Amino acid sequence: MVNTAYALSAYRHHKVAEATPIELVIMLYDGAIDALDRAVGAISAKQIPVKLKHIDKTLAIIEELLNALDIEVGGEMAINLCDLYYYMMREITLANLSNDREKLRHVASLLRELRESWVVVKGNV
Repeated sequence: MVNTAYALSAYRHHKVAEATPIELVIMLYDGAIDALDRAVGAISAKQIPVKLKHIDKTLAIIEELLNALDIEVGGEMAINLCDLYYYMMREITLANLSNDREKLRHVASLLRELRESWVVVKGNV
């Protein structure tokens, strides 16, 4: 019998290994959006440890996106993304302290907009 968790892990590893840089960025956005949606659900269900797990995951993903920025190459666009990522991290931290689902939803909407922009870029490459 196939171990489902192992099969899923292998599939994800293959998907990441075969992805273009733009596809990897889109995957990071997908992961952050999913984690924020789960954090909102955990707040609603009063599952604080689950909320913390998903907020930590979201912050780690945004930190990776931030670390991937190259200001010298990206110029003003990279600077603007840097500022936006720091804003998101601050909003998520404040939302975490007060269990503010609306702040988390707002950040998720920003991430969705950025994700869609990268999908457009991918289509034009």
